[in-house]
Amino acid sequence: MMRQNPDDDGLALRHARGLLAMLGCRADPVAHSLHPALAWRRSGLMAVTGRADGSALVVPAALTCAAEGALAAFRRLAPAAARNPPGWTLLGERARLLGLRRQGRISASGSCRLLAARGGSVALNLARPDDWDLMPALLGEPCADWSAVEHTAASWPAGELVARGREMGLPIAPSPPVPDKAPMPFTIERLAPPRPLRRPPLVIDLSSLWAGPLASSLLEQAGARVIKVESRHRPDAARDGDPHFFDLLNAGKQSVVIDFRTPDGMGMLHALLDRADIVIEASRPRALIQLGVDARAAARRGATWLSITAHGRVGAAADWIGFGDDVAVGAGVASIMADGWGEPMFAGDALADPMTGITAALAAWAAWQSGGGCLVSVPMIDVVAHASALYRPDQAELQQWQALAETDHASLAPLREIERRAAPWGSDTADVQAWLDSPSSG
Repeated sequence: MMRQNPDDDGLALRHARGLLAMLGCRADPVAHSLHPALAWRRSGLMAVTGRADGSALVVPAALTCAAEGALAAFRRLAPAAARNPPGWTLLGERARLLGLRRQGRISASGSCRLLAARGGSVALNLARPDDWDLMPALLGEPCADWSAVEHTAASWPAGELVARGREMGLPIAPSPPVPDKAPMPFTIERLAPPRPLRRPPLVIDLSSLWAGPLASSLLEQAGARVIKVESRHRPDAARDGDPHFFDLLNAGKQSVVIDFRTPDGMGMLHALLDRADIVIEASRPRALIQLGVDARAAARRGATWLSITAHGRVGAAADWIGFGDDVAVGAGVASIMADGWGEPMFAGDALADPMTGITAALAAWAAWQSGGGCLVSVPMIDVVAHASALYRPDQAELQQWQALAETDHASLAPLREIERRAAPWGSDTADVQAWLDSPSSG
């Protein structure tokens, strides 16, 4: 691996320029860089990295530089978003708001664990209550708690455990080494000729939780009009979490609630999609098809369709479920920790979510600026794997990184201020319906 001095701002700029080049843009970005070890500490990520009974650790990769590089590229294309803080600050927001702490082989949120199976480690994320009901089918015997899951999983081959879990729709991933060749963090497929830009762009956000809402939040800050659409029967589960974090991700968006089980509700959904400049969703492709929504058809009509997935849109991977912690493990982050610190561990807090949100906003905005008519695919696992390949220190340098972080006495970076509250659930439904019914809405 090419050695490079990470003390200057070269790594973030290198990443930003590389992303812009993928988008066909030669503009020169400006990055707010910081040494990877210092950024890791000042973002609050050091507090959630390492064993619970051990020292706080830096991650042996320049992930903070990758986050800032992606946001620097976005700021270059969307100057109205220039007031955003450095990208690395976004990686630690949730952990700091929730007061999370490091737990080694347990994720900071507590829902995901690295299980020692035969032949390797496996990340299993039981973030949804119903996931526990699948444990007897997955492991072949009842498992009422994590202790039983860990004990039983140790007798299973890692590959077989992952395959069974994915067939059941569980968020599960192996812990592979970082790939030798970094994958592309996104792909953009043009399906229609470019069309004139409408300003501000209308963004219909069908996503939930973290990555998609962060992407639409960044687009809103860049000047887009964002309508957050939720199912009447399945609201965004993040509403049940920390309200301040929800506000950070969703303030400034209109809130629409639709009953997808009724003809009127589906009529409203399709009317919104027909008028959208950018659509954001984070569903498995087959789930959208079952709902009667065709991403490629929408792109052919001229929209920019942003598809955020855990593992991609094609092949068997299109049906695999994944959340931020297990996807980061699947991208090689736990192996990076093992290479640097001697054992696989979680690093940060659900890193795949915020890193994907930033990258997705960049790709969607660039595709819209090019005239739309594009299907933009952003697999979370590829975003993290691509970022992990930016720079990794050798053992001697890693010790220097750790010492630098441990002796840094600067304050943590300020959290973004919550200047506005998210709109109450469904509070804009009637107004948006009236707008759709007006002759000028098209």
